Amino acid sequence: MNKRFNIIKINGFKGLVFAFFCIGCLAAGFLIFPGWVCMHIWNYFAGFFIQAPLMSLVHGVLLWCIIALSVYALNKGDIAISFGSASTVSPNEERLREIFNKINEHNTKNIMLVKKHLEESVQKDNSDVEKDDKIAK
Repeated sequence: MNKRFNIIKINGFKGLVFAFFCIGCLAAGFLIFPGWVCMHIWNYFAGFFIQAPLMSLVHGVLLWCIIALSVYALNKGDIAISFGSASTVSPNEERLREIFNKINEHNTKNIMLVKKHLEESVQKDNSDVEKDDKIAK
């Protein structure tokens, strides 16, 4: 089994309630609260203009999504989002070295087997040629 993946096990009704609670907290933290802030900022500045419409919370969330997705789409690699463990680079390099060493050992064994097979076939061919020479004489 791959050790990189973490499995979240949800048991029973309490686990299901906890999962919905976690999803709700994430939605509130990353969507609802910034949308609420955007709504209030918009409504504050809309008070200075005569014909500016006021926003509701839904419109604030949509404005926040537009801002966040635009920043993410227009960045030049300065802002990076990554999921996974924050392990150091050295274990990955060590693991790659182990893999390359295994590959090299495997290739070396295969080369030795091919050389041995070629030597045997050359010897067999030489013995066949000697037999043909004896028959021809």
